[in-house]
Amino acid sequence: MKKAFIMLPLAVACASQFVMAATTDSQRLAQLEQELAILQEASSYDSLSDRMSINGFFTGKVGVASNDAGYNGYDKDANFAEGSKLGLQGTFALTEQTNIVAQLVARGNDDWSTEMEWAFLSHDFYNGFVTRFGRLRVPLYMYSDYLEVGYAQPWASPPSELYSIVPLTSFDGVDVIYDIDLGDVAVTLQASYGHADRDAGATLGEVDYKDILGASASFAYEEWVFRTTYYQTTLDTTKDGQIPQFFNDEQSYFAGVGLSYDDGSLLAIAEFAVSDVEGNYADTESGYITLGYRINDFTPYVTYAFLETTDDSERAAPSLKAGFDWKRTAYSIGTRYDISSNLALKADVTYATDFGDTSGGMSPNIDSVGNQINDDTLVYTLSFDAVF
Repeated sequence: MKKAFIMLPLAVACASQFVMAATTDSQRLAQLEQELAILQEASSYDSLSDRMSINGFFTGKVGVASNDAGYNGYDKDANFAEGSKLGLQGTFALTEQTNIVAQLVARGNDDWSTEMEWAFLSHDFYNGFVTRFGRLRVPLYMYSDYLEVGYAQPWASPPSELYSIVPLTSFDGVDVIYDIDLGDVAVTLQASYGHADRDAGATLGEVDYKDILGASASFAYEEWVFRTTYYQTTLDTTKDGQIPQFFNDEQSYFAGVGLSYDDGSLLAIAEFAVSDVEGNYADTESGYITLGYRINDFTPYVTYAFLETTDDSERAAPSLKAGFDWKRTAYSIGTRYDISSNLALKADVTYATDFGDTSGGMSPNIDSVGNQINDDTLVYTLSFDAVF
């Protein structure tokens, strides 16, 4: 492009010698300005294209269950909306060190309405530190950064026993990320602060997550990755649901650890977490372990997951016990087939059981007087994931 700008005045000057008699000075100047403007406009578009990148992801999912317990949102009728989503992510480089990132996600279970999941400005200080400001992902899990991108996960659905405990996925605030190599160990440290307002459903109403504060650390060595995280916040009801003022400045925290191994063939992932909320909301222990093995384009896997509330004795009211006493064990077997470098097909069968005398943590599994309806459920899921 620079060569084009250098040669343009010379080319126009040489050409003008042949039309001198028929062209006035003002006409020649107008022609030159017009051609320069065209080239400048093309240069501007090329520069803008170089500074902007857009990519996306899609998940088309269908699931059906043996009953209406509601595991992962599925019942006896095949559901093509639950878990299906379309996302677009754009990155615009303001400078070599500063970017604007935005991610829009439309979900089938929300009538495909669009939500801004990410919207932040990031700055790389070129010394290992990166800071981001805006709407960010809450980094609670090993797959938090890829929570919406089904293609980046081995499962048809992440184990809900752990990944559905905190109903918050993003917040408005600031974080700082620091990357450093300690010998052969790659260390990533992240600290965050912010707040969020979210609709917690008809039962709890709208909730304000005040002063979200926490940190996470990951350590990668060869095929191993270890991760730990701790976050806390204050919960306050801003608009009543069926239970008036359920949260009244209650303190809560989430602490988790994770470990993964991936040598290209064998895949092993395990996470464990505890959550604690003051008042009547459920305190939990939950976790899972997944083992998989890649055979050419196939990755069959098995998963064991569990969820249990640890404060059942603190809830005396039958309605509260029915809603917030949880116990569940889930066994999954599935496979992933990589159709191409950006397309994957996954199939999964999950058996959820050991509910005890609880709903299993699923609100559809409670009748009108608070009794358990089903004591187990079997769920079949088929998922098509793509990135582009």
